[in-house]
Amino acid sequence: PKVLRDYINNAEFALESIEIVYKNLSELQNNYRSIEKSLVLISEKSKLNLDRNEINGEIKILLQKIEFAKSYEERIKSDNKKNYLIINSSLEKTPNYNLKVDRSVAFESLTLENLTDNPVLKICEKRVELPYTRKEIEQFMQTYPNEYKAVQDVIVKEFMMNISMLNKHPILSRFKEAYYLCRNKEMMSIFDSFNFAKSIMFRSDINPYIVAAVKSKKQLEDYIKCLEENKLDEYRHFKIVFEVNPLSV
Repeated sequence: PKVLRDYINNAEFALESIEIVYKNLSELQNNYRSIEKSLVLISEKSKLNLDRNEINGEIKILLQKIEFAKSYEERIKSDNKKNYLIINSSLEKTPNYNLKVDRSVAFESLTLENLTDNPVLKICEKRVELPYTRKEIEQFMQTYPNEYKAVQDVIVKEFMMNISMLNKHPILSRFKEAYYLCRNKEMMSIFDSFNFAKSIMFRSDINPYIVAAVKSKKQLEDYIKCLEENKLDEYRHFKIVFEVNPLSV
C-alpha cells in the first residue's frame, strides 16, 4: 500500500538523519576529550615546575582546541536542528494503525480500587500489551485528568500498541523506543541517548516490543544479558507471553 511505502521512505530519511546527528555529536565529544587531555597535561607539567615557555605552548594549543570546539559546535547546531526536524517529522508520519479494542469485554471490571500491577508483556496477533503498574496508571490519570477519565483509557492509549507499528520497520522502532527510554525515562543527555539507541538499533535479535516494554535501561540491559547467555527463562522484570507464534512477529 502507498501509505506503507511512504512510511518506509520516511523511515529511511530518519535513519540517514540519525547517522548524521550521531557523527556530529561523536566528533564534538572527541573535541571535548582532546580538551580534557590537554587540561590534564598542563596540570601535570605545572606540578613538575617545567619550563614556563613549554607550559605556555601547551596553553596556546589548549586555547586553539577550545576555539575549534566552539566553532564546530556552532556549525553543527543548525545541521543537527535540521536533522532533528527530519527525524521527528518522519516518526510522526507513521501510518494510522489505530487499535480497535472492545473495552467492555477486555476491561469491564477494572477500576483504580481493584487494579493491580500487570508484570506481563503480551504479544497478540494484532497488538502488543505492555506491562504496567498501578502507580503508573494513577499518575497518568492524575496528571492528565481531562484525557484519561478511566483506567481503561490509560491502558489502551499508553500500554497497548498495534504490532504493525513495531514490525513494519523494526530498525527505526528499536532506535525510537531506545532513544525514548534513555532521554525521557532515564533523563540522559542527547548524545548518550543517541549513542545507546544506535548501539541496539541493528540488533535483530531484540524485538522492538521488548524495548517498548522495559521501564529502565537496566531492565533492557538485563534482558540483553539473559538473551546473550541464552537464559531468558531467568529474566525477572516481567513475563513475556506469546499468544501467537514468536516466529511470526
